[in-house]
Amino acid sequence: MTFLLGAGGITIDVTVSRALACSVAVKAKRPQGITRMFVGRRPDEAPMLAGQVFSLCGFSQSVAARLAVLNAADLPMGPEARLRAGAGLLAERVFESVRALILHWPDPLSEQVSAAAGRHLRDALAASQAIISEVKGPRFDRENLAAAVARLTSAAGALGIPETGSNPQPETACAAIFAKIADDSTFAGRRPDPLDSTDDIEVIARLCEEPQYAGLPYLYDRVAETGAYARPRATAKSSGSHLADRFLARIGDVRLCLEELERLVRTGSHDWASLACGGPTPGSGGYGAVECARGRLYHQAEIGSDGRLSAYRILAPTEWNFHPAGPFVDTVLSSRIGKGEEAIRLVSRLAVLFDPCVAFEVGVREVSHA
Repeated sequence: MTFLLGAGGITIDVTVSRALACSVAVKAKRPQGITRMFVGRRPDEAPMLAGQVFSLCGFSQSVAARLAVLNAADLPMGPEARLRAGAGLLAERVFESVRALILHWPDPLSEQVSAAAGRHLRDALAASQAIISEVKGPRFDRENLAAAVARLTSAAGALGIPETGSNPQPETACAAIFAKIADDSTFAGRRPDPLDSTDDIEVIARLCEEPQYAGLPYLYDRVAETGAYARPRATAKSSGSHLADRFLARIGDVRLCLEELERLVRTGSHDWASLACGGPTPGSGGYGAVECARGRLYHQAEIGSDGRLSAYRILAPTEWNFHPAGPFVDTVLSSRIGKGEEAIRLVSRLAVLFDPCVAFEVGVREVSHA
């Protein structure tokens, strides 16, 4: 079962013994040399290039790049630039979170629910793009932004994001998904070990020093996780189903983003620290970290004596969550997933809720017993 067809992919091979997952092997195949495209360019070219190269979360990539090069040049991001960036980050996170959840869910939705979800996703995309276009434009019109935010909020509600409470709106795509997993006890509940801003110094240091770190990041004695389930504000009390808890954290995060967008439009203020940060790195370097839909995204840049980028590094959230010894593998191991297509479906549900940024394929094989 494959989703998110695009650059690179993840293969998930699970071995079961008497219906229990006794081994899980995750292998990622990423396109090589993307960061080399940045080297030799002017620093001000990096944000636009990042937004063009990455088809998913392009605005988040461009903001992370902008923060990295600004910090490398010891330049600040001003208040209006932060306001614009914050609105775009929130809008992209809302759309990408619901898009990935609904389009890549492995269980088929009814024809009626699926058709309605398609219409509402198109509305959400148009609204998100309108917000991003507004904040990237030469003039920042608060009324235009407010109209686009209202449209995004309406589309998200029609997809099932609740205005209050935690459960999805009835008779929506999110409600149909939730009904499949509300009582599912396949996977044992586990609290996340969140990757957050307190880890940035160590992460960036290792990213700069260790050539393979971007593909296999680690923190000693940690099983670090990033994304909606690891964000404390979006994580509610356990419902008794680990899949349901992850799902509710996702739609809770979307609701919080919509509330933050509405506050930004109404008051002109927002919680920048919860969205992005950055700082200098040794030498003529700097980094930017952004909380995008799938989690914490890092860009790190260095500027050479000729004024051009001499090094560039990117660490994506998927590399933490789908690390061979990471939280996804930790969750699947020893779970009673059954075998065959049922096992594939259960593991695929969990994978979608971990939300990789590349295609994934699940294979399950059973150990033979004498």
